[in-house]
Amino acid sequence: MVGTETGRPPRSEFRDEVALEALAPHGLGPHAERLGLVGRSAALLALCERIAAHARSAATVLIRGETGTGKELIARAIHALSPRAHRAFLPHNFASIADSLVESELFGHARGSFTGAHADRPGLFELAHEGTLFLDEIGDASPSVQSRLLRVLQEGEVRRVGDGRARRVDVRVVAATHRDLPAEARAGRYRSDLYYRLHVLTLDAPALRERREDIPLLAAHLLSRVRRRDGLDVRAISHDALDRLLAHDWPGNVRELEATLTRAAHLVGRDGRLGEEALGEEIAPPRDGLLRERPETLRGQTLAYEAELIRSALDRCGGNRTRAARSLGLTRQGLWKKLRRLRGEPAPD
Repeated sequence: MVGTETGRPPRSEFRDEVALEALAPHGLGPHAERLGLVGRSAALLALCERIAAHARSAATVLIRGETGTGKELIARAIHALSPRAHRAFLPHNFASIADSLVESELFGHARGSFTGAHADRPGLFELAHEGTLFLDEIGDASPSVQSRLLRVLQEGEVRRVGDGRARRVDVRVVAATHRDLPAEARAGRYRSDLYYRLHVLTLDAPALRERREDIPLLAAHLLSRVRRRDGLDVRAISHDALDRLLAHDWPGNVRELEATLTRAAHLVGRDGRLGEEALGEEIAPPRDGLLRERPETLRGQTLAYEAELIRSALDRCGGNRTRAARSLGLTRQGLWKKLRRLRGEPAPD
């Protein structure tokens, strides 16, 4: 059984690590496991329900979320559950292709329309006919491409570069962005009419810090993948390492977590145990954010004194929570609960 009120696996007082197999993400629900969406948090399960609901529609979907939250994975899940699952899923990322090539990539081109156009070539809209086209980072589309995208979405037809003939296309568009498109539209940097065409059905990809309880499952999933891919002998992760992973804010979200664990996995020793030292200084033990003021109430002064004791213990132990907890006469789980309360974090569900 995985999961406690802190999001960490149950532990033995005599072991300071947990085997990856004990964290394996089994039984994640009707869609999550099949689609590769790893986690059991309320945020992820709610997302899976909305994915399943949106998949039944043919309407455009706009996925909003920070970089690294898995927006393409969500788009693929929508396609996999849709009536179009037997047809093509084609991705395009506006941030990864030069503006001069985007129109040809999306809409195709006619022979001789520009230097190097030696033959007629269909674009992604034609190739994705009756399937799904995923337009990632659509907030980065240039004004000219925005205009052409609007025409395709409005009229369901595409014109290749250098060819005035219209071709009918039946494509389900799923778009994604980390930008605030309404604000971009108000500032005149984005076409509001295109935004309204995109903003039909919406999904918000939760940031990793909003579903911390999924981090142990994700860590096991990602480490197992690295182990298979790179032939590394990673069998367990220490509780102190898990504590650091759980406390980090992950501005790069799952992509940052994957990079961190891949780097750490290559530093694992012969015992196959990933310890906190492998995570490096970037994933530092959390010591900031504890209550520092001394309110006038007795409870406030008690909490402030408790915070000073914990901060001092963590400093003495170099951030190692196992040793800090032992020096304070606490279990590690007890120390974790106190840290959450002193930082003003809400109690876990």
